Amino acid sequence: MLAETVMNHVKKITHQKEGANKSQMIIRGCVDFFPFHRASLFSYSSLTGIGEGICACTRENTFSLEHVKENIHDIYPIHQAVIHNQPIYLTFQHAKSAIPAKYIKRFNIASLAIIPIIVKETVIGIVLVDPKKHNEPVTKNDLMMLSHYLKLAVSSTCNTDSPQYLLSKREVEVLQHLANGLGLKQMAPKMKVSEYTVRDHISSAIRKLGVTHRTEAVAVALRNKMII
Repeated sequence: MLAETVMNHVKKITHQKEGANKSQMIIRGCVDFFPFHRASLFSYSSLTGIGEGICACTRENTFSLEHVKENIHDIYPIHQAVIHNQPIYLTFQHAKSAIPAKYIKRFNIASLAIIPIIVKETVIGIVLVDPKKHNEPVTKNDLMMLSHYLKLAVSSTCNTDSPQYLLSKREVEVLQHLANGLGLKQMAPKMKVSEYTVRDHISSAIRKLGVTHRTEAVAVALRNKMII
C-alpha cells in the first residue's frame, strides 16, 4: 500500500491542468517518495518503436530531455520491458553493456531500473530511474511500489482527460499540421520525413489520446491547448 503522502501527491497531479506540469509532477514523485536519485520520462510509440525524452529530475532540479530520441527496439533491456509490460532492473555491468555508451557517459549511469507506463494495456511511455546508491540494488518491492504509483498517477489523469503530456514533439507537430488543414503529402516535406512516417505519428497520437480518428484527436489537442 502506498503512503498517504504519495496518494496526496497523486491527487495533486489529477487537479493539475497543464500537461507539462503533470509530467514533471509525475516524475518528481519518483524521487521524492521512492529510493531513487534521478528519474527520466520518455514517450513511446508502439508503431514506430521510437522513445523520445520529455523531462527528468533529481533531488535538486528538473530538466528537459527533448534532445534524446532513440529506437527502443535497438536497446534490448528497454525493448524487453516494453514487450512484456514489466519493470526491469539493470546492474552496473548490465547497464554498461546494454545502454548506449553516450548515455552512460553523459548521465553517469551506474545501475538502472526501467518501468513501462501502460494505458489500456498499451505501453505509451517509459520511466528510467537511478538508485540512490550505486552499490545497493533495487529490490522487487521497490519496483512494485514505483510501478503502482506510476499506474495510479497516469490513470488518475486519464480519468479527467487524455494523457497528452506523453505525446512526442512529432506527434504534437502532426496534430498542429492537421489543425492547419494540411494533408500527408504537404506534411511530409515540411517535416522532412516520408508520408508513411507522418501516418505513423498521427496513428500514435490518436492511440495515446484515446480517440478513434484524426478529427477527434485535433479537437482534444485544441481543447487541452497542446496546439493552437
